[in-house]
Amino acid sequence: MSFPATDLLRTEHRAIERLLEHFEGRLSNPQGEGLVALAKTFAEIQKHLASHFAKEDEVFYPALESTLAPTDESIAKLTDDHSNVRDTTSAFAEVLGQALPGSDRPVSLRAELSSLGWELWNLIHHHIEEEEQGLLAFADRTLDSESQTRLAARMMGQQEGK
Repeated sequence: MSFPATDLLRTEHRAIERLLEHFEGRLSNPQGEGLVALAKTFAEIQKHLASHFAKEDEVFYPALESTLAPTDESIAKLTDDHSNVRDTTSAFAEVLGQALPGSDRPVSLRAELSSLGWELWNLIHHHIEEEEQGLLAFADRTLDSESQTRLAARMMGQQEGK
């Protein structure tokens, strides 16, 4: 089955957005069973983001870089977005690790989890929107069907190689 690289990325975006919907609901109660559910959803988000970012950073962005104008900074901006998401994900994971099941968690820790969680939620949603309206739309206009299919195959091969 062949499909465009941009469709592959958009499909992954929708899957990440569905996970973020669950994450959003879990952020309202980061204690007890709610904390366990939040941790599970967060682990799924991390897994999806790692695979998705690898496809973009290692295959998709480099493939498009040469087709952009030398002054175009869209890939640099999207790469910075990835760094910001990774940093916030690490900070969230650290705070989540402090919220050990069975221990009393201070309100400040729950508030920090909520704050970092919403920051992460916003960063990811913003990145998806910027990427789809910018680079993916550009790729749809610029790359022919065969190039898109080859690029998708490379991204899938990159995933299997990890």
